[in-house]
Amino acid sequence: MADQQRKIDTIRSIENLQLPRSLISALDDRMQAQEVLEAICSLQVLNQQWN
Repeated sequence: MADQQRKIDTIRSIENLQLPRSLISALDDRMQAQEVLEAICSLQVLNQQWN
């Protein structure tokens, strides 16, 4: 992931959602990073709706 601030924010989201830390290493692969970002975005929306 080229954007360091976005990567840091994504790592915080992974930790806040209590997701596996293996997703953090996936952020270093361009293809996987995009998929992880999309999944986290969806989970954040669901989390907000649930609360």
